[in-house]
Amino acid sequence: ASVQYNTSGFPKSCCRTQHAYYLSLANMQNANGEIVDKYIPRKCSATNRILTCDDKASVQFNIGHVDANGVYTGEFETLAISGFVRSKGESDAAVTRLAREKNVL
Repeated sequence: ASVQYNTSGFPKSCCRTQHAYYLSLANMQNANGEIVDKYIPRKCSATNRILTCDDKASVQFNIGHVDANGVYTGEFETLAISGFVRSKGESDAAVTRLAREKNVL
């Protein structure tokens, strides 16, 4: 017995609740109806470009905040640098500029 599919790709024998369930999976919604994603892409802090999954040269690191005595406070700033910036040899200057903008340096 072959299964016939409707225009949205679901079997014609599906009831509406199953169809709504599969649509909620496609939209990545949780039980409360909030939209959630499994993957949120990172952006380069220096160029604001999206870091793709095949950018193997990109790095992400945290710069910790310290108090006047030099003790780590538990807070940090996260920076992501793309492989493009690193290959141009400008990552040191970019990290320094970003640290100064965030008053970490």
